[in-house]
Amino acid sequence: MKYAVSALLAPALLSWAAAQTPSPLKLTSGTSVVTQTTQNGKTTEVLTDASKVAVVPGVLLDMAHTMQNVSATDLRGLKLDMKVDPATTFRSAACTVAGVVTLYSIDGKTFGAAPLKKTVTVTENGQQVQRQVEVKPSEYTNVRWQVPLLKASSQGRCAIRAVVK
Repeated sequence: MKYAVSALLAPALLSWAAAQTPSPLKLTSGTSVVTQTTQNGKTTEVLTDASKVAVVPGVLLDMAHTMQNVSATDLRGLKLDMKVDPATTFRSAACTVAGVVTLYSIDGKTFGAAPLKKTVTVTENGQQVQRQVEVKPSEYTNVRWQVPLLKASSQGRCAIRAVVK
């Protein structure tokens, strides 16, 4: 059985699915402000719910989806998409699910493994030529996690880090 979940449509899809049949997948989302604190010479990261603190330019955000398989059956072939908010600049992505493949996009349509490449036109010796250049992560607009297996009664967390513009 394959399941595809778009991060933007997930709440609507999951509520529709719940009205039809119980969904085997529970998806929750949250945005946190990332800060660092030092105690006894050890630096640790602190995540604070973004709705409870000021979110201003320069703040690092952790935008996460937690997937929970609420069934007694393994789920296979999950795809989880997340759009990078245009008011932020992408920094990194991570996922706690074993075997996950993380893909990136600069247009929201085509996805590939990092580093992404794009074709640009440059002028060399008075002539325009096309060159392949590496896309900077700050240009990524979307992230897709392909989850091959989410075991029964287990969960995973996939998140992006982005800085507020």
